[in-house]
Amino acid sequence: MYKFFLYAMLIIIYLGLAKALSPSEIGIHYLQNERGFSKLIKGDLATVILVDTHATGFLIKTYYQKYRVISGYDTVEELIVRTSKEFAQKNLKHIGLSLYRKTDVSEEFLPLPPGSIYMGNREFGDWSKNKKGESRWIFHKAFKNFPRYLGWGTFRPTREFYQELKSKVSLNQPYFGPNGEFGPNGKVTRENFPQFFKDERMKKVEMKTLLIEYFKENF
Repeated sequence: MYKFFLYAMLIIIYLGLAKALSPSEIGIHYLQNERGFSKLIKGDLATVILVDTHATGFLIKTYYQKYRVISGYDTVEELIVRTSKEFAQKNLKHIGLSLYRKTDVSEEFLPLPPGSIYMGNREFGDWSKNKKGESRWIFHKAFKNFPRYLGWGTFRPTREFYQELKSKVSLNQPYFGPNGEFGPNGKVTRENFPQFFKDERMKKVEMKTLLIEYFKENF
């Protein structure tokens, strides 16, 4: 009887903490799936990059994603939204990728390396050969900060990269780079979005796990 009472009390406390520790949702938009970007992102030539994702609460989970939104010709902002569990879990493997792109005539929802919307657009840059004879995409001086905004670091896409990207788009397949440079396992993403990969986040132990272990040992 005592153990049953203890179990009930722990559940009640659990639910209370889950609600109390969840951030306020006042003013935070909700995304059921990627189609919700259409109403959320207003600017043209916009790309939405997933830079962080996390869940709060214990038994009752609330899922959040953080995006870097680049729109227009030099406008950058960060946006936090609440999402469905399915959308959050689906995109765990898409950290550092662009989940949504918008021009004045079309929308794209396929996860791709950030900056794909600007590659090949002569308004933003051009292909330039380096000393090795490789053609790489270089932004014009007016957009010199774009590699930093996009999370490229020292990476610059080659024509081959661009052609392979377009091939994946034609097949409606996500693209992580020829050597998997982008995404949670990619070198470029890990170097330029380090906040998501901090050790303390990777080693975090949830209260739910601790309680499961408790009940295994005592019931």
